[in-house]
Amino acid sequence: MMTNKVLKRVVLAGIASTSSMAWADADYSNYGFIGASSVYGQSVFSEKNSPQFSLEPNVFYNGDYGFVDGSLVNVAILPWLGISGQWRFAEVSDDVNDIPAGIDDRDGNAELGFTIGTVGARLTYLHDVSNVTDGYEVQLHLGRSFDTAINDFTLTPYIEADYRDKKLSSHLYTVTSIEAAASTVNAYQSGSSWRYQTGLIGIYTISPEWIALVKAEFEHHDSSSPLVQRDNGWGVTVGVAYNFSHWLK
Repeated sequence: MMTNKVLKRVVLAGIASTSSMAWADADYSNYGFIGASSVYGQSVFSEKNSPQFSLEPNVFYNGDYGFVDGSLVNVAILPWLGISGQWRFAEVSDDVNDIPAGIDDRDGNAELGFTIGTVGARLTYLHDVSNVTDGYEVQLHLGRSFDTAINDFTLTPYIEADYRDKKLSSHLYTVTSIEAAASTVNAYQSGSSWRYQTGLIGIYTISPEWIALVKAEFEHHDSSSPLVQRDNGWGVTVGVAYNFSHWLK
């Protein structure tokens, strides 16, 4: 039987990571799917040295009304401008990662902002609206899909750079003196920071209504916080999804 921690990982782990689908508009307009994947990987915040398994939801939509890319929702108000919202799921939390004992969980939070660009090439500004961090993040995301020699199989490389202001970074990375006294890590005060992510996504069309997904993703948090346990986090994902694109035509 799964423990409560594993059950929460099943629901949250994939969305907590940015697990972007990053499809290019030219190839995936009026396109969408929903499914689930198995993930084998290691978070930068996990105290354990061995990789872990988790389950991850896969949600994507790109069409006339905007796009949904993982936990990021963008409603188009102009062809290149949209109102964006995101729920930032907790990563520094013992519910989803094995963080050091004595460190308080960092709550997730709701964010609103705007996106300039498209799902495959975009600049997004998101600000906390739930009075958890009172901070903001600016995301630069670039991705492009390519056909391969294998019929019905495409590859999408992507890169993303996220600037996190001092308030958001402090919420994620700062270690208070109280936490330091209760744990084995040193006190730390965070300033603003950067997070970098890159990956390669493969999609294989099994049938008009079903697709297979494979992903390899890597991330780096440019922070000296002792909560960052390793230089790079990574994950390998395999899953299936229902393609509801025929509803959008």
